[in-house]
Amino acid sequence: MRAWFESKTPREKVLLAVMAAALLAFALWFGLFRPLAQARAGAERRFELAAREAAAVQAASARLKSLPRPAQGRAADPARAVSETAAAEGLNLSRVEPDPAGGVQVAVNAVAPMRLFPWLASLQADHGVTPRHLTVIKDEQGTLSVDATFGGGD
Repeated sequence: MRAWFESKTPREKVLLAVMAAALLAFALWFGLFRPLAQARAGAERRFELAAREAAAVQAASARLKSLPRPAQGRAADPARAVSETAAAEGLNLSRVEPDPAGGVQVAVNAVAPMRLFPWLASLQADHGVTPRHLTVIKDEQGTLSVDATFGGGD
């Protein structure tokens, strides 16, 4: 190859050197620099998207943290909370017994659904008292009979 190059005139040698430099520049530009630039641009786009998504998640997290939390564990005695709230709602508790696991067992007969379920929700939200066991049976008149075991914050 060297002998072939040495056989060329000085003008041809300059033209071959310019052509080799142009081919090298072409190969570097389209084989190295352009792919690296495109990879960098793609990485920047992905980074910006991830940053926007992270900001959205942080904003949503901040909104969730700012929401009022339901009061948990306010009732030191589930039996007291159940009795007081049932009386306030006008519910007749037909049975109230202590539960061996540290709660209270209650029975309510003939209660309207529109009074029972808000009472259960307020027990949990306002006093942290949740049912561990709940049986609800509907009779022919559309009223409900309830057998429940409540515990604090379970």
